[in-house]
Amino acid sequence: MKLELKNIKHTAWASEETHCYQASLYVDGKPVAIVSNDGHGGCDRDYDHPKFKGDYRAKMRSINEYFDSLPASPFSYEGADGVMIHDSLPQTLEGWCCDAVNDWLSARELRRMMRTQILFQKEGEEEAGVFGTKYYPPKTDGNFWRGRRILNDMPFEDALAIWKAT
Repeated sequence: MKLELKNIKHTAWASEETHCYQASLYVDGKPVAIVSNDGHGGCDRDYDHPKFKGDYRAKMRSINEYFDSLPASPFSYEGADGVMIHDSLPQTLEGWCCDAVNDWLSARELRRMMRTQILFQKEGEEEAGVFGTKYYPPKTDGNFWRGRRILNDMPFEDALAIWKAT
């Protein structure tokens, strides 16, 4: 099952506890639902897409069954006594939508930064993060050159993976 969120509309100023957004949910390339959240910490809402043809409830049931069949997502957090607690959560459509909106926001931020700056990493200091400059060195292939790796010269998906990791 291939899921996509398209036509994402995000309102940062209205996002309090959760993302305030609205988007079209596509399953296997076809529009199924409009998902949204008002940004005040409540659950996502979904309703059938105007172009959806078929039994909406049956389709949503099959999507939820798909997420029920996936393994639980592990996570860790520090308890009140300072001890790390390791647990797992079942995967849900709502969690997937949140991750998809986060990915979309990261890509949007990276594109914005790449329009105004040259983004690079220093060799041996990858964990230090990504730096920006106005100086444009000679074009590279995205590998380290003279101690720098230029994200602007890399394929966007590779640059995005580095951006999200830092």
